[in-house]
Amino acid sequence: MEFSIIIPTKNRSAILQQSLLQALAAVRDVRVEFIIINDGTDEIRLPEVFPVQISVYKNFKSGVASARNLGAEKAVYGHLIFMDDDMWMQPGNITALQQAIAEYPNACINLNWIYPPALSKQIASTKFGRYLEYYGFTSLKGWNRGAPWSDTEVFETAGITSQFLYMPKAVFAAVGGYNENFPHAGFEDFDFAERLKKAGVKFYIQPVSSLYHNEADRVEARSWLARKKRGGETRKYAVSFGYQQLALHYPVWKSIFYRICIMFYPLLFAIERFWPNLPVLDKGYFQLINLLLGVHSFEGYHKKEQQ
Repeated sequence: MEFSIIIPTKNRSAILQQSLLQALAAVRDVRVEFIIINDGTDEIRLPEVFPVQISVYKNFKSGVASARNLGAEKAVYGHLIFMDDDMWMQPGNITALQQAIAEYPNACINLNWIYPPALSKQIASTKFGRYLEYYGFTSLKGWNRGAPWSDTEVFETAGITSQFLYMPKAVFAAVGGYNENFPHAGFEDFDFAERLKKAGVKFYIQPVSSLYHNEADRVEARSWLARKKRGGETRKYAVSFGYQQLALHYPVWKSIFYRICIMFYPLLFAIERFWPNLPVLDKGYFQLINLLLGVHSFEGYHKKEQQ
């Protein structure tokens, strides 16, 4: 099989370079091309030695959806892999993927991911890192908490994530690619999955072969919450496109409370910053982060109303 690996990136050139170096060891025996779509302003720095076909294109639109569509348009091969710029491919990933494709040839397939061991060790020493670990944000299994999961075999699932997503190019073309109206990453995956389902495409997870998700630059509370705010904004866009099941309904008291919290952001973030980094106090800290998470999601969801 020949794969076109499409990697959108936005102002994370150092993270991207690490991911490309990791990918080299994982694709030595496979015919692949890498397509880098620059959705930001940083200059893309590539490894000095890269013995695999690699192309870099500037995205003159905006957003990860349009970046992925551009990558698919430029792809030479009939098997597409959409990969985030912070994913570290591992030896054996492609073999495991090929085996899953042989069994489910016209499906969308995700591989499992976990945080790299060094990053897991690092975040265990911080209060926010322990929050991420406690609530399962450090693995695909954690993100799927509450949904059926198998640790031992490929299984069907209800949705997709484009963090590392395989599909035949023909399937991608049949549904028209990603919806470029979403302003940020997030619910473009939900919209894409719904359209794939209508076309009869099924989704599977290969849990045995894992990638490493190197979010080393995204394990700080403020930047993480800012992304959740953008997620609230994209969720509202999804609702406007007709996905009423995603609508968030806030009682009046909670709307008032969240708006007051927005006014007191400096105080809340001061409390977060100076909260002692002691595991014995984590329960209270986790409640504070959950409050800030709710407020940021609310603010993003109601962004247009506040402008």
